[in-house]
Amino acid sequence: MADRPYSRSEYNRALIANALLDPFAVVLLAVMLVAGFVLGAIAILAPLGLVLYGVAGARAYLDEDVANAVLERRRGKRRATLERGGPRVDPTALAPPIGGLVAGALQREGRIREAVERAELPYTEVLDEVDRFVRAMEGTAARAQLLYEALAESPPAQVEARLAEVQASGGPSRSELAAALTGQVTVLRRMEGQLQAFYDQMEKILVELDTVRGSLVSLSASTDAAGSQQLAADVRGLREEVGALAEGMSEAYERPGR
Repeated sequence: MADRPYSRSEYNRALIANALLDPFAVVLLAVMLVAGFVLGAIAILAPLGLVLYGVAGARAYLDEDVANAVLERRRGKRRATLERGGPRVDPTALAPPIGGLVAGALQREGRIREAVERAELPYTEVLDEVDRFVRAMEGTAARAQLLYEALAESPPAQVEARLAEVQASGGPSRSELAAALTGQVTVLRRMEGQLQAFYDQMEKILVELDTVRGSLVSLSASTDAAGSQQLAADVRGLREEVGALAEGMSEAYERPGR
């Protein structure tokens, strides 16, 4: 599936498929079979052809350059699939504090990708999770932008000041206005809290992304599959945190009392 991380077993299957379809191995087998039919020695040349085909396929499977080419093709296909998931968010189109966090995440994504590429190991599972994390973070940033714009249009302090004026003026005719302003202040303060939670949580997550990159650099000297899987799980956990944060910001609009 396109949304499932690309694992080492999938990478191995891709190498096997590439070896089975290796042009040199296929041509060699075909030549041996044709020669067997032409010479009337199919019983001898067919088994020999299969042996030579297996040897040529094994050579392709074990060849480091071929393996790197297969890995790069798989990475390219999955990257294209992820990029088709929707337009990327432009950090410069967001409010400065939000855009700065998005830009920081994109910068760290690039550093993690570079670390994986330089490691020359199939850590595509980590890359896929980082891509998904950044997508989730961009969606959450878009919601944070809505909060930011709403708060900029109706600053809580100004609404509170207006509420104080209405309450001070007294009179039954102003009670409904005071009640409406009170409800607005409640919602605005809730939105303000959610926006601050976004800032705090995203700053924490950026630090943790730096930790993921450091761990990748440390793993680059080994072939620890479990370490790669753990890093992917760590990034998946960050994505879940972002998802929970997005849900919390939605509640600022959906909860009663707005």
